[in-house]
Amino acid sequence: MAFPTWCLAHLPVHGVWKTRSVGKDLANATWCIESDEHRFLVKQYAHDSAFGRATGEAVETDIKLAEMGIAPAIIFTDSERGVVITEWLTAEPLAAIFDPLARAEKLGLVQQKIHQLTPDIQPWSLWKRVIGYCNALAVLKPGQGAQAREDCESYKALFAAWQLGPRVFCHHDLNAEHVYNEPETKVIDWEYAGYGHPGFDVASTIVINDFYDDEIETFLHAYNTNSEVLVSREELRDWIRLIALINRIWFALQSALAESTDS
Repeated sequence: MAFPTWCLAHLPVHGVWKTRSVGKDLANATWCIESDEHRFLVKQYAHDSAFGRATGEAVETDIKLAEMGIAPAIIFTDSERGVVITEWLTAEPLAAIFDPLARAEKLGLVQQKIHQLTPDIQPWSLWKRVIGYCNALAVLKPGQGAQAREDCESYKALFAAWQLGPRVFCHHDLNAEHVYNEPETKVIDWEYAGYGHPGFDVASTIVINDFYDDEIETFLHAYNTNSEVLVSREELRDWIRLIALINRIWFALQSALAESTDS
């Protein structure tokens, strides 16, 4: 994905900008742009339809969460072209904390804080979104897509449990690399956020951060402190099974899209 040079004309300050890539996959790409005096983050979303998003949906989510103070401040957006420019966060992410238990505790508190948010964002169905992944995969790899749909059918009870709730606002990709706690909590990478089941989101964070047993206990204790909906260790097993299925389908779709883009 090429850097959207046109967006530089919309910056509130002018100068000679240096651009470097700081992240790229099929769903989005990010760049750091800097001049002698300023530094910003540019993000462009891609393949919205394949990843179950309406055009501009991720940009609108970024805007609403920035207004709530939990996401980086917005400098410029273009929803139709999927571009958002935000402040550059200079603090170290939680991933920089050396002590894994301290890191797990802080992440649990941040997750609990996110689950208390109530942004005006249209709810979506996990079942419909994942079946959308399967359908997009089937266009590119018919056999894999059909198998993915069949696998989802065997997990339908868990998808139904997710839909039944309780429902809270979830990040769905809460890596310690995505959280900045100084001077105030800011979280990035909200493209999979939405209203969902807290147990599923908690399990997702545990999987993404590859927690060991003692880290899981510390994380859950921090999360359940003052949480309106408690999450138990016992319920995590089923959610982790569902997450493994979704991740497998998501990565298969990423691979198929990459092959299609390269050909």
